[in-house]
Amino acid sequence: MKKAKWIWAAGASRSDEYAKFYDAFAATAATLKISADSNYAAYVNGRLAAFGQYADYPHFKVYDEIDLAPYLVAGENKLVIVCWYYGVDSSTYVNNKAGLIYEVVSGEKVVAYSSENTLSALAEDFVCHQNKIITVQMGLSYRYDSRFYDGFDKADYAPKGFQKSVFVSDMPKTLYKNRIEKLELLPLSEGRLVDKAKRIYDLGRERVGFLFCRVKAPAGKTVRVAYGEHLADGEVRYAVGGRDFTVELVCNGEYFDFFHPFRRLGCRYLQFLDDCEIETAGIRETMYPVSEVSRRFHDGRLQEIYDVGVRTLRLCMHEHYEDCPWREQALYAMDSRNQMLCGYYAFGEYRFARANLELMSKAQKPDKLLPLCFPAGTDVPIPFFSLIYVKAMLEYAEHSGDVTLLKENFRLLSDIVGVFAQKREENGLIASFEGYWNFYEWTDGMDGTKDGELIPAVYEKSYDLPLNCFTILALEDFKKICALTGETFPHEGALSSLRAHIAAFYREDKGLYVSYLGKEEHFGKLSNYLAILADPQNERNAALIERLKADKTMCDVTLSMKVFEFDALLAADQANAAYVVEKIREDYGYMLAAGATSYWETIKGESDFLKAGSLCHGWSAVPVYYLSVLCPNEVKKA
Repeated sequence: MKKAKWIWAAGASRSDEYAKFYDAFAATAATLKISADSNYAAYVNGRLAAFGQYADYPHFKVYDEIDLAPYLVAGENKLVIVCWYYGVDSSTYVNNKAGLIYEVVSGEKVVAYSSENTLSALAEDFVCHQNKIITVQMGLSYRYDSRFYDGFDKADYAPKGFQKSVFVSDMPKTLYKNRIEKLELLPLSEGRLVDKAKRIYDLGRERVGFLFCRVKAPAGKTVRVAYGEHLADGEVRYAVGGRDFTVELVCNGEYFDFFHPFRRLGCRYLQFLDDCEIETAGIRETMYPVSEVSRRFHDGRLQEIYDVGVRTLRLCMHEHYEDCPWREQALYAMDSRNQMLCGYYAFGEYRFARANLELMSKAQKPDKLLPLCFPAGTDVPIPFFSLIYVKAMLEYAEHSGDVTLLKENFRLLSDIVGVFAQKREENGLIASFEGYWNFYEWTDGMDGTKDGELIPAVYEKSYDLPLNCFTILALEDFKKICALTGETFPHEGALSSLRAHIAAFYREDKGLYVSYLGKEEHFGKLSNYLAILADPQNERNAALIERLKADKTMCDVTLSMKVFEFDALLAADQANAAYVVEKIREDYGYMLAAGATSYWETIKGESDFLKAGSLCHGWSAVPVYYLSVLCPNEVKKA
């Protein structure tokens, strides 16, 4: 930007703070360039023209370019920007200073820009400094007080009590243009009243977006609105293990249209917990604008399974892919790999995936691995998730044909695989990581926890079959990356050695691989399927697969990790394709029969994770990929 400065409302900023900024300019065609910490909604002549700061880092700050032409009038145009500063680290935000920077450009002329002369004030209607947390992953909830509504979203808005802004120092000087599309705000999806006594509204299916409701209650009364994905308890389950899935509306004695263009809610049901008069309640969905590949299957049930998979992807697709819209809204390397792979077939689009991979590349830690989430101010790292990032990068190149991202990030990828290759010990194996969460999947014995701790206070060394297998797979992926980029693959010895040494996990008496050495004996289907993938030419694989298919004693592979089960089956014998399709029909048909409108985090649904199970989880959309490549279907780009 040519003239703009980082600014904020006068006074020392504090966490969970809203500020309003006012400017005016004359133009009939103009572009708004804008970036904020932490979020923004921009109104031009009373109309919402843009919302949603791209998820970024203090060292990688992104700005949006917005065409304002549809909102402009002859003469003076009024620009109001409402900013929400989080100021609290979460799994979706890295804390930095509060700030706004913007510039309005018409032709070659800057007609408005942020500076100390920009008028601003702390908001009174968007209640500041509540610091109410929804979850540690998502961060802040909100409270809106309609008694202090000042008409900021009206065409004739005239600010009162605003002062000059203050310059914010030590903010990013280099800004990067947002490379993906802005979210679309869809018309209201109005809820249907299904329980008058409890004031519960059904949105018809899982939805993600901004709450809109027209509500009346005595002036000063707080109405809490709970949101959730089911009514298993006969009402919305809004208090779950310290989490609080409610927002708060303060009424003014008259009907008021409550709308908060910042915090997305993922839910199917809304419940007004406090007595009030409700004229309208619903969600204005926010969706990433992408066309869908039209696939038509001859089997009606498979068509339904595919379609709900695509819907699940889109519900978890906003500034970046997110694991679940209800509870976390966080970008994970593992989850997003599934989502990107499915997205190539659902949308035939690669720009969104590339942006996700670029964002993750900005977060390499001093240990050369990646954090759990992106961008995140908190971290509980899982080692093998960094290895999955290598796979996701390769798959992007293979599907898009674009190898530039691999070349730009070759050092990062080399660093990651190098950490694991160099961690081999005298027995030829890689030990579990001290100070990390050694997680593999959400089943007993595989989740890496001990006594409820993700990272146990006392490290107990072990050699984990999944970790060694994931390393083998990542080395194979990196070997292909080297071939694509013209680099030399330096880990042939490590790769062949690791593959030979995983035989130490095999138990002849059981006909199975044990999951760990140095820990209590554990046999898991995921561990065994990974062993097949890591050593696909092993002569024992055929018998092992039949054993795994028939076994009823071990836990089934969870939905998130089905990709490794299915890939192992297909790598061993393409004749297993029919089995894979039937497993998809069984598991996903079960969810649909239970009323699912999006796919669950695990097959246990809402009851899992001490009743905090998500009913919309992006990593579970894997049927989109497998049905696309295994089942006859007619393809037509929408």
